[in-house]
Amino acid sequence: MNRKRAGARAAIALALVVFAPALSCLPAAPPSTPGPPPGPPPGLYEPISVPSSVGKVKNVLVGLPPSDAEIQTVSADPNALRGLVSQWVATPEHTAKLQSFFANAFQQSQVVTRDFADQLGDGQGSLDARLLANLRESFARTAVALVQGGAPFTATVTTRRFMLTPRLMALYAFVDAMQVTDGGSTSDLFQKANPGFQFTLTAKQGAIPLQQTLDPTSPNYMVWYAPQLAGAAYDPLCPQDPIVYNGGTGQPSISVAMFLMLNGKPASFSVGQHGCSPPAFPAGTAPLTVADTQQWQMVTVRQPSASETTTRVFDLPSFRAGADLVLRTPRVGFFTTPTFLAQWNTNNSNQARVTTNQTLIVALGRAMTPQNATPPPSLAALDQAHASQPACLACHQSLDPMRQFFRQQYSYYFHPQTSSTQMALSGSFGFRGVTYQGRTIFDLADQLAAHPDFAAAWTQKLCTWANSAPCLETDPEFVRVVGIFAGSNFSWSALAVELFSSPLISYAGPTEMARQSGQVSPVARREHLCAALSSRLAIPDACGLLVGTTVPRSLQLIVAILPSDQYSRGVEQAVLANDPNLFFRTGLENICASLAGQLVDAGSTTRWSSTSPDPAIADFVHVLIGIEKARDTMPLTILQGHFQAAKAAGLSASDALKSTFALACLAPSVAGIGQ
Repeated sequence: MNRKRAGARAAIALALVVFAPALSCLPAAPPSTPGPPPGPPPGLYEPISVPSSVGKVKNVLVGLPPSDAEIQTVSADPNALRGLVSQWVATPEHTAKLQSFFANAFQQSQVVTRDFADQLGDGQGSLDARLLANLRESFARTAVALVQGGAPFTATVTTRRFMLTPRLMALYAFVDAMQVTDGGSTSDLFQKANPGFQFTLTAKQGAIPLQQTLDPTSPNYMVWYAPQLAGAAYDPLCPQDPIVYNGGTGQPSISVAMFLMLNGKPASFSVGQHGCSPPAFPAGTAPLTVADTQQWQMVTVRQPSASETTTRVFDLPSFRAGADLVLRTPRVGFFTTPTFLAQWNTNNSNQARVTTNQTLIVALGRAMTPQNATPPPSLAALDQAHASQPACLACHQSLDPMRQFFRQQYSYYFHPQTSSTQMALSGSFGFRGVTYQGRTIFDLADQLAAHPDFAAAWTQKLCTWANSAPCLETDPEFVRVVGIFAGSNFSWSALAVELFSSPLISYAGPTEMARQSGQVSPVARREHLCAALSSRLAIPDACGLLVGTTVPRSLQLIVAILPSDQYSRGVEQAVLANDPNLFFRTGLENICASLAGQLVDAGSTTRWSSTSPDPAIADFVHVLIGIEKARDTMPLTILQGHFQAAKAAGLSASDALKSTFALACLAPSVAGIGQ
């Protein structure tokens, strides 16, 4: 066996032995979220220490440990935590964590490529990793921009402005150009409106400036430079150069061919009975570039006026300038993004009920149940087949009229509705005591934003994210925070400062929730763990969660299966894996070993050298574990002893320091939340 590899394994094994007692500090929590575990009897609640309390709050908000000065400040004046929270939520580290939280809470982060088949159809081949990442991030970035711009948080439900990249704008325009009916028949509306339109791919003329390609007065209008067509023929039975797409026999529609070409993948077509698959654009030469997935801007998405044409899929200059997207397809709030509709798609059996129910769960924190259902003003859209079953009537008489907000505007494929019957039937809202007779999807947005459950729902989502368990909604402290959020015109900043300086999160004082349930200190799920490792080690994207970040393949595989916040169909609370089980422990151990290899005696990326172990070990304690100097004697002694013991066991100084790093990386303050 390779000695270096054997040494590293022995070092990790030694770290496990030393660290095993520390894991006992992580109490087991339920694998999901039926409710927090039983707590101590009333009157026996004991607040956690100031270092642990401040450490939990700062770690959740920014992934960093508190400084000595911050701990001393709160020790002298517990009310000073509010000021610190205000500072922390204004940092870039918190913005990154907030974006991750929003991506999960708005249920935009779980989609995969195949989920977009209904909306993209033949254009699905454009979905590479970068475009998929854009789709997952778009609404989270929108929410962050709204919050930072001072908009009330209810704007996340009613907004018609979205953070988009040029590639996303092209995708929105493409989806809008394709009309897909409830029955699945597809029409290219752009091609219908522009008979005879065609475009050409060629390499014969050399590079063609984009402004010429897009200028209707230029002889090169709709002639696109395709360098991959130069040289040997890709298929002698197919047109080589030029290739002309006109939507004719054997070809895809114009919009499909254009969208695929813009994304670097010329569409396949047939010549007689022979199939032709032109080669993809070489890296960096496609009309839509990598930069077009990185340029984020707030874009207004609106429907056209009577005399206005819609945005074309090839309007690249307007995409890059952030001009309005003029589309037939209505877009409003989180629940009409292509991503949300892909995650919670529908069919002719479900008929948008799932989409509607998940919209309620995100916006109001409640699913449609017999207890939550309220008969709406109109039952015209009630499915009589379901209503005839008494056990189903309560939900369906509320859900069916509400799902009509979606059905009136969208087909089962989430393209504009074409059925005159569906378009004529208005939506009707009835949920938890609130009723409203509406019509458009925009009316639904207004009702969700105005609903009395909105403030409590989002306070609960944020509280659960911080505590890894639902908060007690009858707790007077929870009710107080909800009131402040609603009374601040739904200022997200006001909610964040109030909640994270509250004993609901800090455990610095008694609350009804703490009296009933105690203090939950679970494992650090992926979003918290990776943010902490990135912030504390000053490594951008330490876990390789972002497209374009290069990390070892083994690390990517481990990170992919770490516990993370997920939502299941019809479930009101996120499914949280909080238990420090063997799989989490082994995964974290391997992540720590990988990071040790990247940071200790690692050539150009070296941060710590085994020739200077004492400063390195001090950093492990203060920076990674996050223990301030006033309490660092014991952890320093443990890590220094481990380093010496590893060398005495025959390891090199380099492997001994890597093992010491791994031991520090497995500490409860890294592996858990609130330790």
